[in-house]
Amino acid sequence: MKKNIALSLCLSLFLFAPQLPTPVYGENVSKIIDWSKKKEWETSAAPRDFAVSFDKEKIFILEQDNKVRVYANSYNGNRLGIIKVAPTTVALDIAPRGGMLYLIGSDKSYTAIEIIYQKKDESIANWSVKHTWKTDNQPLDIAQSFDKKYAFILENDNKVHIYSIKGKKYRTVPVFPGTVAITIPSRKRTFSLVNRNSTYKSIEIPLL
Repeated sequence: MKKNIALSLCLSLFLFAPQLPTPVYGENVSKIIDWSKKKEWETSAAPRDFAVSFDKEKIFILEQDNKVRVYANSYNGNRLGIIKVAPTTVALDIAPRGGMLYLIGSDKSYTAIEIIYQKKDESIANWSVKHTWKTDNQPLDIAQSFDKKYAFILENDNKVHIYSIKGKKYRTVPVFPGTVAITIPSRKRTFSLVNRNSTYKSIEIPLL
């Protein structure tokens, strides 16, 4: 899933690499010398997907009870609000500061939701659907461009389809069969993807 998912692969085992045998699969020893857990709390329901705002203040989690819960990135995960979503929702992305939420569903739906926050505590004051339209095929993952103009949607025809936020289709980019997730690194005009064959690829797109 997203775009922002970091997988901790027990890197602490490499801290004392000189005393350990060569890694079983021959991976290069990581240059990360240490890491530590900063926060840990429980979500309200089992998660399906998540995204973190660019300022690291808010965490959006799509949970299996068909709700997107917005949590403060605090030590106790204070909940800032709930947005009910369709049961068909499979993945999400957000605008850099969390002012927009983008959803895709297995029913070939795309939905863009605008969120208004309370100034005093950053809790959700209101939200409303701004755009909704249908994708060409069943979507698997979504990455919204940093400028909020383009939706990159991985669909089950082994292509990333690029749409405007209002649903105008611009182009498609073929990807590896088995591609499972895509992301857009910050403001860069590229998107990155990974697939089930242990392959990572970065693709540059000269946007419109």
